Amino acid sequence: MSEILANYAEGLGKHEGRGISLHVAETVRIDLHCHSSASDGDHSPANVARRLADIGVAWASLTDHNTVAGQDEFRTALERYGIGYIPGVEIDARSTFGPLHVLAYQIDLHDKHLLAILHTVRRPWRSSMRRLLSRLLREPSPLPPTPCAFEGDAGTLKAPLSTADAICLIHQAGGLAFLAHPLESLRSFKRIEESLDQLQPEGLDGIEVFHRSYPEGVQYALLALAVRRGLVPTGGSDFHGLHHSDGASLGVDIPRGEWNKMLKHIGATPRSLPSAAS
Repeated sequence: MSEILANYAEGLGKHEGRGISLHVAETVRIDLHCHSSASDGDHSPANVARRLADIGVAWASLTDHNTVAGQDEFRTALERYGIGYIPGVEIDARSTFGPLHVLAYQIDLHDKHLLAILHTVRRPWRSSMRRLLSRLLREPSPLPPTPCAFEGDAGTLKAPLSTADAICLIHQAGGLAFLAHPLESLRSFKRIEESLDQLQPEGLDGIEVFHRSYPEGVQYALLALAVRRGLVPTGGSDFHGLHHSDGASLGVDIPRGEWNKMLKHIGATPRSLPSAAS
């Protein structure tokens, strides 16, 4: 790993004049990857929002697994605390590299096709009995017309979705698709590169770079990779709560210059906190 990081650090230096903001004196605290009790998190969406406010997060996105059920509660709470809001969801997907998670931002939360697919692929987390009941009670229902190459209807859809279908679904709902926690899923920079050779032709827009669990050197290695490949970087904690090993703490501090670019690409409009995009 150290040799790989050294190579990426060298590449990062070469890219310094090509759009990477290396000056980290000024940072902004965000969290575009956190979970609530609407999926497998410990806390309600409103409680997650309060915890974000307590640590000074400026912008946030609730990315529950395969559901947008907590979005209204989360957005309302964020507005109360003056935190910028970005709609989000994390979709389970399958690939030739194994299971991958795709983060979606700026999706239309009322997109009928998105809601139908999410309802079908959503899995009750950490509860085998609820999962069994869900399968027993599931009834086929037709899907609206779609350019995505889904297999069958909503009742017979193969879950999880392929990465190509997940990305297509996100784009169809007006959003952008990002590869979540790449090192957790793929374990090495070599496999990340190989997976991106497949995912970028499928339409992947970006990659989670500023992950709370990654050391600074790894974050900037991933940033160099993202810039070289023309991918938009994003960041978050993958917070689930104290009872989960996935993420027990909220918030990630990123260079303001990188956040300004991220915000522009994602298309979020600064409302309650204009300084977050200044």
